[in-house]
Amino acid sequence: MGAQRDGAFSEYITMPIERIYDGKGLSAKTLALIEPFCISYHGISRANIQPNDKVLVIGAGTIGVLAAVAAKAKGAKVYISDVAENKMNYAIETFGLDGGILNDSPENFIKRVEEITNGNYFDVTIEAVGLPSTFQACIDAAAFGARMVQIGVGKRTHEFDFTLLQKKELNVYGSRNALKKDFLELIDLVKSGKVDLEKIVTNTYNLDEADKAFQDFSKNAASMLKVVIKF
Repeated sequence: MGAQRDGAFSEYITMPIERIYDGKGLSAKTLALIEPFCISYHGISRANIQPNDKVLVIGAGTIGVLAAVAAKAKGAKVYISDVAENKMNYAIETFGLDGGILNDSPENFIKRVEEITNGNYFDVTIEAVGLPSTFQACIDAAAFGARMVQIGVGKRTHEFDFTLLQKKELNVYGSRNALKKDFLELIDLVKSGKVDLEKIVTNTYNLDEADKAFQDFSKNAASMLKVVIKF
């Protein structure tokens, strides 16, 4: 809603019946989180993550954290990186991730990558921010023959040494939106109890506070994660 089709924040909507999926008794709050989870899950699926793969997700926002959760559900060892330490630590503690890398400088970032992987770097890197610097960090942290997934939506161009793609024989995947199968698989996954999706919500507002919700998130993006508006 509000992307391919109008209707976000509307009291009534119209929707083609084939786009309506059975929520299987999950709460409205949980079902509202399935769509952002699908964005992350689709990207993770593109990388064909295997059990015990070492995965690094760069970006501890909603999409990045849910990408980490999806990778963890596939049996990977998952680390997350961000410039906001509190947000990163919240994701690690809340969702049982394997660790984090504070991205406070390129030098410290790579040093931590090497420490965690014993110099082997990561099997999979996920970009969930959309900045040139985090795109570069994903390439730098990737092992030889690794898979990299671009989920973050960028608005700036980036000049980089593209020979790294050739030297490392990297597999780079773009990921945009999600498919019907992603929705159906995730509804079943959440229904099974393997993922407590509501933990991603840090703030809830009533509909008449929608303005305040956007203002608060704009000012406090480093500490707020998923914001939900209750109808």
